[in-house]
Formats: sequence, structure tokens, C-alpha cells
Amino acid sequence: EEYNRVTKKTTLFEALLHLEQLDEEQKQLHPHRDLLVEDEEGNIVGKITMLDIFKHMEPAYFKMDDKHSPNSLNKDFVQKIYRDFNLWSEPLDSLCRKNAVATVEEIMHRPEGAEILDEDDSIDKALHAFVIGVHQPLLVRKNGRITGVIRLGDAFDKVRSAVLACEGDIA
Repeated sequence: EEYNRVTKKTTLFEALLHLEQLDEEQKQLHPHRDLLVEDEEGNIVGKITMLDIFKHMEPAYFKMDDKHSPNSLNKDFVQKIYRDFNLWSEPLDSLCRKNAVATVEEIMHRPEGAEILDEDDSIDKALHAFVIGVHQPLLVRKNGRITGVIRLGDAFDKVRSAVLACEGDIA
């Protein structure tokens, strides 16, 4: 019920405008940026995520074959990994007790490669990193020192602003 919904015929411009208006009205700390898509009868037939929008803006992503595609994880493969490695076999409360004493250093992810952008890199590099599934958020550096963070939502806000700035260009 709390998710934003649009119809299949809604344009991207209209959908982003709708999200922006809801953000202003609701003043949520972490607003929903995904949309559920309804058919003519109001049934949910799909969803649009920030990554779907990023991918659609660069159609070359759709030319990638399955082994290079960020969406190549099919249900059977995911379930096989789940079974083969006996993932989440312990009850959550047991896992919480065991892990509550772990140090941050033991848990933390050490970003490298595509997870770190330079301050002078374009937003395109960040969008590409998000689309291909780089660990989020991305870190930004200057002279070898981390100076900032780019979250998926930050990139989405930039794209949303750019699309909404096209209002006069829409026929």
C-alpha cells in the first residue's frame, strides 16, 4: 500500500514528476524511489527501480548477452547457491547473538577498483558502476584520499533532475 504506483502507459517524465511531488509532500527521510506498475485493472504487473531507469537511459546495456548482463542471476541459479551453501540455515536470533560481538573491522568491506571514483569522474561512470552491480555505495577520492560517497539514491536524484529538466523538450 505504501509503494508508489503508476500505470503501464505513464511516461518516465510523469513517473519521476510523481515521485518528486510525493517526496515534497511526505518529507520522508528515505523516500521510496521504486515504482510498482499496474495494468488497466489495477493489478501489479511489474516494477521500475532506479537501476531500470539507468539501464533504459543507455540502451547498449540491452545488447549484452546473459553472461555479461547484470540480470543474469535467474531463480534456479540463486536457489542452487542457497541450497549448495546451506545459507541462512541458523535461526536469525542465533546469528544475531553470534555476530553482535564481531568488530566492524571484521565485517567491513574494503572498496577497490570500480567501487572508487575520482572527484573529476563524470556521473556516467557512477551510473555504469551501479548498473553492472558494483558494491554500493561508491566512494569518491582525490589524491588517493576518500573525500565523498555516491549512493544509488544520489545518482537517481541527479538523473531525475535531468529528465525533469527536459519538460520543455517533450512534444
